[in-house]
Amino acid sequence: MCCKDIIEETEANEDCFCNKTSAEENGRKFVIEIPKESKENFCRIEIDGCFITHENVEKCDFVFVRCANDDTYYVELKGQKIKKAYSQITTTIKTHFPKPKDKIFGFIVASRVPKAGQDINKLKKDFIKNYGQKLEIGTKKYIHKIS
Repeated sequence: MCCKDIIEETEANEDCFCNKTSAEENGRKFVIEIPKESKENFCRIEIDGCFITHENVEKCDFVFVRCANDDTYYVELKGQKIKKAYSQITTTIKTHFPKPKDKIFGFIVASRVPKAGQDINKLKKDFIKNYGQKLEIGTKKYIHKIS
């Protein structure tokens, strides 16, 4: 399922969708790196303020859908509040673009991440148990490489 299909299925504003493989906000950046010879496509959906416009609804910043296999990446670009970012991602997973757990990946790109302690490990374990395959947490710029 790609942008055109998702737009038709959700009846959403076309301006929220594009075929980009990166997102940037306030000095934080998420990039999907694709091999040069690949014909891989992604649909980027701007969630916060576009697809979901309600201010009082928790939501992540972006969702990327990998067209070839329907893998779905939920991305939050955040300051330092990792638990808040986690909540925004999991709420979006529960309410928009639900998929089987093996198709869901979460990414938090923060300006600062506390040292990998119990809190971060608990979030990662909870994500795998309840929501998806993997939760990655990085700082400033996170590059997700597709093979």
